[in-house]
Amino acid sequence: MEPAAWIPGTARTLLDVGCNAGDLLANLHQSHRHLRLVGVDVNAAQIERARKRLPRIEFHYASGIALPFPDDCFDCVTCIEVLEHVPADLREGALREMRRVLRPGGRLVLRVPHAGTFAWMDTNNFRFRFPAVYRILVGRGRRDDGYADSSAGVVWHHHFDKTELLRLLGGGWVLEGEQRGALFLLPLVDLLCWPFYRRRRVDNPIFRALQRVAAIDMARDFGAFSYGILLALRRE
Repeated sequence: MEPAAWIPGTARTLLDVGCNAGDLLANLHQSHRHLRLVGVDVNAAQIERARKRLPRIEFHYASGIALPFPDDCFDCVTCIEVLEHVPADLREGALREMRRVLRPGGRLVLRVPHAGTFAWMDTNNFRFRFPAVYRILVGRGRRDDGYADSSAGVVWHHHFDKTELLRLLGGGWVLEGEQRGALFLLPLVDLLCWPFYRRRRVDNPIFRALQRVAAIDMARDFGAFSYGILLALRRE
C-alpha cells in the first residue's frame, strides 16, 4: 500500500494534502526526482519543520477544504491517512477541492483506515473510549502538537469501506486501482508506540523496529478483513 507505487510515470507535479512533516514528500524527492512536489497541512508546527528539513519542496499552511491553488494545476494528488481526521460534514468538500486542483486525466491516490475486522483496535480512538487512561498514558503528546485547537480539534478516527468512499467522492472519477493492507499488527504496534510518542523518542531503535513490523503488516492484503484501504482514481 505504498503511495509511490501508484504515482503515474507521466506526472510532473504532485500535491500531498495533509503532508504533516513531509515524510512522504521526502521519500518522493529521492525516488521521483522529476516531480515538482508541494505539501499542505493545517499543523503549523509541522509545516515549519518540513520547510527547514526539505527546503527544495514547497509547503503551505492551509486547510484541505480551501486549497490555495488554481484549478487544474497538479498531475497527481495524494491524501494519505488524512480524510479520517476531517470532520464528517467537511469530507465531501475536501475531496471536491482535491478534484478541483487536479488536472483532467490526473490521478488521486487516497489511503484511509478500512472498516475491517480490527477497526475497533484503532488507538486514535482510545482518547474517546478511555479518556482518563489516554490522559495518563499519552496526554497531549507529540501527535497533538501544532494544531490550532490542540487535541480539542481531534475527531473520531473513522474507518471507511469502499462503497462509502466512492459515495463521498461523487461523480467524475474512474477507479483505476485499489489495494488493502494490514490486519491487527499495525494497530497493535501503534499501541506499543504510545510511550515513545509520550517521551518524544521516535528516534529510538525499538520504535523504529516496531514501525518496520507495521510496514510488513501494511504490505499484506487481507481483503475485506484489512485495516487499511487505498484507491487510485483518475479524474475524468
